[in-house]
Amino acid sequence: MVEIKQLWRSSRIYRILLTATVVYAVLRLVVHGAYLAMMLFPQAGIMGGVPGWVGAEGPMIPDDLRIYLDAAESFQLRQGLYPHPPVDKMEFYQYAPSYALVFSIFLGLSPVAVTLVHTLLRFLIYGWLCLLWARIFQRYNIVQAVRSMAWTLPIWVLFSVFWDDLGYLNVYITMALLATLLINAVLRERLIWSIFWASVILQIKPQWAFAIAVPLLLGRYRFFFKLLISTVIVYGIVLGGVTLIAGISYGWEQHISYFRLLSSINGNAYPWREPIASFLGYNHSITQIIVYLLGRTPTAFFLSLIVRLGLLLPLILLGVYCLQKPAKRPAYEVPVFALDLAFALYLGVYIWMNVVWELSLGIAVFSYLVAFSQRKKTRYLVWVVFLPYALVDIWRLITFAVWGSDIILSGLYVATDPLIYVPWIMIVAIVFYGIVILQLWKVMPAMTSKKA
Repeated sequence: MVEIKQLWRSSRIYRILLTATVVYAVLRLVVHGAYLAMMLFPQAGIMGGVPGWVGAEGPMIPDDLRIYLDAAESFQLRQGLYPHPPVDKMEFYQYAPSYALVFSIFLGLSPVAVTLVHTLLRFLIYGWLCLLWARIFQRYNIVQAVRSMAWTLPIWVLFSVFWDDLGYLNVYITMALLATLLINAVLRERLIWSIFWASVILQIKPQWAFAIAVPLLLGRYRFFFKLLISTVIVYGIVLGGVTLIAGISYGWEQHISYFRLLSSINGNAYPWREPIASFLGYNHSITQIIVYLLGRTPTAFFLSLIVRLGLLLPLILLGVYCLQKPAKRPAYEVPVFALDLAFALYLGVYIWMNVVWELSLGIAVFSYLVAFSQRKKTRYLVWVVFLPYALVDIWRLITFAVWGSDIILSGLYVATDPLIYVPWIMIVAIVFYGIVILQLWKVMPAMTSKKA
């Protein structure tokens, strides 16, 4: 807050940018309110009504929230939570049975109430995420990053992933917060909190527990193995508890289906978009890009594996180097190095994954790279690749204002959205990954030569 006040007093450009951003955010909230009203009261004809292909007969809950509520209801009724491979559409429940169990607390709310509650939660979660990163940078006196967060505050407010999350009521921003809480706990070597946040993450999107590996790469083996073993034990306890609550037969069957579903995303069972499709879509993974170009063939999947391994080879070699010559220093003593490792792992996970819908933690990586990129060309590259992704919501809103709901295609694709034609999310991930990896290789000798 101090840095923002100082910038506000000292920079006229900053005052103009931040004021314009706040004005836009207010207008965007008005539009979002009208959008929710259109969905919750489809017969009222608000904003021209919902597209004709929807066939709405009653209140419509944002799509991802609807999936979670349907799963919670299915859990209560002891019905199947997961589709049997092959899957014929993208919109299906993909999380552990425990998530459906917890989500059942919202089943008693009306469509309007549950939508408003989760909308409010997204604002609170995103605000917490922003404040938490500012606090992390301040705690470790990472002055450049603190200033960078103040300068990039307008981008945080405009960040398209946040506005997408409001529209779909998905868990994107929630996962970014949970990952940040885990990173914070690992940086401070708070074992109990690290176990807690890692255990929560594993019940929703396991890949977001990437920060568990940071202590291993720093040579903090005792902390790492305590964290890993304890998290595995907690995961087993949760799995067993949910199975007992659901009934052993049903609970065990759903967990088997869940693990089978996760493994099916690696091959033909997933609904990949092929060359016959008119556009790529929102999944910007390496595998989806190659399948879209070459078709759903063994060659395409093999080529995807080779490309991903090639991109991750520098990270793999870096990990081997860290294991051979560990720093043996706690993360709170080398916070910049530890954050570099955490971000490299995060981006590496996203490059490896077969489904890449968003880069919600990318906003924190962006602010961090703006602060620490030493060359102007690198900083310019960071801005150039991230801004189109961060600000695409503005373009969507303009086109929606011009053409109305007709631009929303079946499958909830926005016809005017450049992200359904160009895999920009993966481009951002690869560029950020390359910059972070280069930074790590530059500082690695100094870090590993100063052992505690």
